[in-house]
Amino acid sequence: MKHRTRTLAIGFCATAAICVSAQAAGGQQTHRMDPHSAQWHAFEGRSGCHMAHEIPGQGVALISYRHDGRQYLSFFANRPPREEITGDLYIGQPVWGGDQRRHVESVRLHPDARTLRFSRRTTQRLLDALRDGREPQIRYEAVYSGDLVEIGLTPAAFQRALGHYRECIARHERVDAGTATRGQVIPGRTGEPMADSDGPTWEGNLPRLPRGPRTEVYFATGSDDLTRNALDEIRRFVRAVEDNPHWGVILSIGYADTRGSAEVNEQLAEARASAVRDELVHLGLPEDRIEVEARLIDDEDAEQDIHELAGNRRVELRTAL
Repeated sequence: MKHRTRTLAIGFCATAAICVSAQAAGGQQTHRMDPHSAQWHAFEGRSGCHMAHEIPGQGVALISYRHDGRQYLSFFANRPPREEITGDLYIGQPVWGGDQRRHVESVRLHPDARTLRFSRRTTQRLLDALRDGREPQIRYEAVYSGDLVEIGLTPAAFQRALGHYRECIARHERVDAGTATRGQVIPGRTGEPMADSDGPTWEGNLPRLPRGPRTEVYFATGSDDLTRNALDEIRRFVRAVEDNPHWGVILSIGYADTRGSAEVNEQLAEARASAVRDELVHLGLPEDRIEVEARLIDDEDAEQDIHELAGNRRVELRTAL
């Protein structure tokens, strides 16, 4: 079967001026983006240091260094495939520098998943390749069109972002040693990078980052006891967190409905958040990764409908980069 090949990298092919078109083997056309339009973004989060690389129309590659000293590299697709996709991971030269590829491993993306996570060994190989100016490439055959799709993690602009990323890691290591303080924290989803006067300066706008695991757990009136449904939901959340190690901080945010005094409601909200935290620890998540918070619902926003009141008796579980 003769495939058409589409190669996707960072940047939008808005005009012919920023696109490079090369003749591939067998008369196929391969389209790549101008490397000068590519961007890697380094930023600091609540759980460590990160680099993000957006592939328009496909997803985001995310590299993370957590406080525990581990590094992770994953590709987050914009949407899960309709059928299972199998493909291959290569390390090669960008098309303007040759087309030699070395096979690294086979990859698989399931219909119920949006994340392609690489092992620690593969992560280090891919980081070394990017640092040396080589390009990690994911290649697979599109299920319906039969196109051979190639997603390239371009090394363009990687060196500058890598320098900022390493500065961030060095500062976090000094924090752990007690010789420095952490810089400002960037919200875990979107927003402008924030500069710290004593640390690295982040350049450019962050791409839209993937959202980490989150859920809600509900309680009976006046109670902080976990129901069977609540325990099941917490177990599902723990599995999602274990499958997404980039998000190193877990937020357990407790609420209560608006009946009763503010003081009692705040105590109940905190007790609920603490009960959820204790169950997370029981299921194996480190306690130092979990932050507990109690929030009161403003009377102006409160609804006295019984369904609204039930919805307010909850704990929100969120994650942050």
